[in-house]
Amino acid sequence: MNIYIDESGSFVSTPKGDSWSVVVALAVAESEDVKLGKCLAILKAKNGSTPEAELKMNGVTEESYKEFLWELGELNLLLFSTAFDAGLGSDDVIRGQQRNQVAEIRSHVGKMLYPGGRQGVMQMAKQLEKVPPQLYAQLFCQVRLMYDVVAKAIPYFVQRTPDILSAFRWRVDGKDVSRTNYEDIFEKMTPMLLQTMSIKEPLMMFNGVDYSNLQRYRGPAPEYLRAVLGGEQKEALDIQKIVREDIQFADSKGSLGIQAADLVATGLRRCLRRQCGENEVVAALLGRLMVRVQYSALPLNLITFIEGKHRIAEKTAQLVRIMASSSKGIRLMRS
Repeated sequence: MNIYIDESGSFVSTPKGDSWSVVVALAVAESEDVKLGKCLAILKAKNGSTPEAELKMNGVTEESYKEFLWELGELNLLLFSTAFDAGLGSDDVIRGQQRNQVAEIRSHVGKMLYPGGRQGVMQMAKQLEKVPPQLYAQLFCQVRLMYDVVAKAIPYFVQRTPDILSAFRWRVDGKDVSRTNYEDIFEKMTPMLLQTMSIKEPLMMFNGVDYSNLQRYRGPAPEYLRAVLGGEQKEALDIQKIVREDIQFADSKGSLGIQAADLVATGLRRCLRRQCGENEVVAALLGRLMVRVQYSALPLNLITFIEGKHRIAEKTAQLVRIMASSSKGIRLMRS
């Protein structure tokens, strides 16, 4: 399975509401990559672009974009997204969440069996404390996204096309020289943040399902995880291996998958900001690419960093409900 990741927006705090930034992942069966490229080529042709050119959203008509989303919905792929409203996440609010994350990481130090592991956790916590608010917001959203890909794509595809789960290739849109600092932070912090998430939200595993294609990612549950779950989790998926085994920052000019992810990310951001001509239609087409675990769940993460309940604008909430009603479902098979 190939996973293409890109973002849209700056993740910079602002006093203006509905200031959404998004990061998306397209999880695509490798056998569908050629079809994905054809969908993109057709979109380029409709908008007067050459196959070699990198087409951006401002050069795409909404009608052709809707047709592009429909064609993507015919492929064996899933769209995952985390959206951050920078208007509900001041630097102080972000720093508060950042401190909580650091404290949570440190709380697991005692669960590490070896001194080297404990020292590594403490060092990661210190590094995370120093990350600027804007980068922390983007980092949190991107790691949350990657965890969702693993947590939802596996139970979805294992019930349908399990053979595509034999390998995971992550391709993240690489930026210019000024962004290499973020890429360095991302590579260092992602494993620890993913491990922390796996403690809070253990990956969903079903009985009576063929996981043989995932065998090399399976093993005895880590001691810290068995302790948290009261010894019930005998075996677990190694989420760090799934993510770290084959991950690269790639140039979008040479990756049709990242180009497609860029167009989807920009379209989703515009839709959440209610900037499309037909927001409801675009929301339904985007939702058709998404997946959710339960009927009450949302098919994308909405991040604000504000503690307690909060409300997004009702018009935006209605678009999210349209995405949810159009999304695919995961059949729960726990015994």
